[in-house]
Amino acid sequence: MRGILEHEYEVPPSSIEWFSELDETIEFTPPPGLKINRLAHQQSVEGMLAEGKLDAVLHPDLIKPLVRKDPRVARLFPNFKDEEIAYYKRTGIFPIMHLMGIKQEIVERHPWVPINLFHAFNEAKGIAMKRMENPRIVPLIWYREAWEEQEEIAGHDPWEYGPTERNVRNMNTLAGYCYEQGLSRRKFTFDDLFVSVFQGRKRGDEFRF
Repeated sequence: MRGILEHEYEVPPSSIEWFSELDETIEFTPPPGLKINRLAHQQSVEGMLAEGKLDAVLHPDLIKPLVRKDPRVARLFPNFKDEEIAYYKRTGIFPIMHLMGIKQEIVERHPWVPINLFHAFNEAKGIAMKRMENPRIVPLIWYREAWEEQEEIAGHDPWEYGPTERNVRNMNTLAGYCYEQGLSRRKFTFDDLFVSVFQGRKRGDEFRF
């Protein structure tokens, strides 16, 4: 999020005074000029935002004041959906959600594991996506229209797995932000971080040594 603010909206992290609620879970050396304050145990960024003690909050979840429709709190972009669509069209990035991690020793001992997992998850997703085409399984009005809008904007599968062009761009951008923000000591690339699942032509879903 800090990387997006800096590169898409020209708001460098060094121009903000940061207040962090949680302790760091990885070794972290803040970049020069970054001002970080640690909140006391009884304090929360959500509460401080609602009380007017913070100007804004970056949060991975929908914060409680928004869920409760607290009139003191609003989204940064009132038209956030249009803003997100514009970002996707401009960058080709649909921010990733989760990654699958496997111990290196397992990959070295059993190289078929990551490839078979890739195929299994891809097949499961295909089944789920096919099922989601049926508007009767979701109790939402205008669900089918929303589904068709998504396909028009992001294509048939916005949740791509593996080294697709969009995923490579996504990860390289994220890795670049991590390096800039001091979360990694060198600038990784997609190829540095992921095992290849390419099996050559005509292999289909079958993996053979």
